[in-house]
Amino acid sequence: MDSFVFDSYRLDPTRRSISFTYLLNSFSFTEKLDLPEVIPDTIDTTLLEFLFFNLHLAIGISYWKLLCPSSITIKSGQLTKEQSTFWNIIYTNGLGEFYYRNKIDFQGRVSFPFVETASSLPTPLSVSSEELVGIGGGKDSLVTWELFKQKGIKAKGLVIETGKKFETVSNISAIGDIPLMHVVRTMDSQIPELSKKDGFYNGHIPISMIYAWIGVLICAVYGFKSFVASNEKSANEGNTEYLGMQINHQWSKSEEFERLFSAYVKRFVSPSLSYYSPLRQLTELQVVKEFINHPQYFPYVSSCNRNFSVSRPLEGKRWCGECAKCAFAFLLFAAYLPKDTVCTMFGKNMFADSSLVGLFRDLVGRGGMKPFDCVGTFEESQAAFAMIKKGREYENDIVMQTLSGGV
Repeated sequence: MDSFVFDSYRLDPTRRSISFTYLLNSFSFTEKLDLPEVIPDTIDTTLLEFLFFNLHLAIGISYWKLLCPSSITIKSGQLTKEQSTFWNIIYTNGLGEFYYRNKIDFQGRVSFPFVETASSLPTPLSVSSEELVGIGGGKDSLVTWELFKQKGIKAKGLVIETGKKFETVSNISAIGDIPLMHVVRTMDSQIPELSKKDGFYNGHIPISMIYAWIGVLICAVYGFKSFVASNEKSANEGNTEYLGMQINHQWSKSEEFERLFSAYVKRFVSPSLSYYSPLRQLTELQVVKEFINHPQYFPYVSSCNRNFSVSRPLEGKRWCGECAKCAFAFLLFAAYLPKDTVCTMFGKNMFADSSLVGLFRDLVGRGGMKPFDCVGTFEESQAAFAMIKKGREYENDIVMQTLSGGV
């Protein structure tokens, strides 16, 4: 029977690097996080150990999913029953798309062990009034940043790098005068090859959940009061249903996750720390309406996931112009900005590409299910198309001609 062990974690003697080790059958994996600064000696040891322990569980999702074994052993710490329930939800709902695509029956598969006598109390902290904002290079985090500047809220940006420096983030931080803290995540080198082999699973993980835990660690260690995400209302909508569960590509960006995670942090980590999104009540269209007030970012912003891809990185451009995320972003910007401006931003007119007609059909709800990507609701896409159609700048393009009858 396959088995997975959360084996151990270790803080390097320099106090700037943490390693996390896992065992999957005969395989051993180690992932490393390099922090922006030395962890102060004054940090409460019990709190620090608990944060490392939970990060160990969070990061482990990338390794457990290779085989999804029902046998789980935790050697690096103990969970209360309430905490184990939290992790059961994370590994079930957070991997919904992964289960769906791989045709895995997840029912009863995830069961984190707990200890009846285990206990865990939150640790009050002395924190500053400063906020920590996750910065990824897209429009959402920039709207949050500019909102904070407007309100005079003191903040820094957090960038989590995996495998390489993000030129997009470097550019927007310079333009927006965003002071950044960098965390470098180095995954075990065995993962890419194992993911391609027969008998091993591959697919989407709730990466925003991992980033949320890293953000809370940085807040606790360096004195920030909150880790701020930039997740909007449409992240609450799922893509399909599978074995009685709503499958949502953006589950770890949803309000459900935000409430679950926030409650766990307050209950078990520290009442002094917060996790929230100031954009939660905004639609994607409303976010873009705010973003276009900051044209200084137009030449640098990008939401295309290939900016962060190690295996298929973009070369010489910021948008691939082929994926669902690019198509949805093009749709939103085209609703508000002149055609020339949008085509310059994206490096092409996506409405003139006949190969993308099916993708745009899916976005407006006239094809298959909503694409598995960070895109908005059918209603938001339909509203954007209606605005674009009214403006008539794209009326001779194949996508608009094909879809105009139903929007």
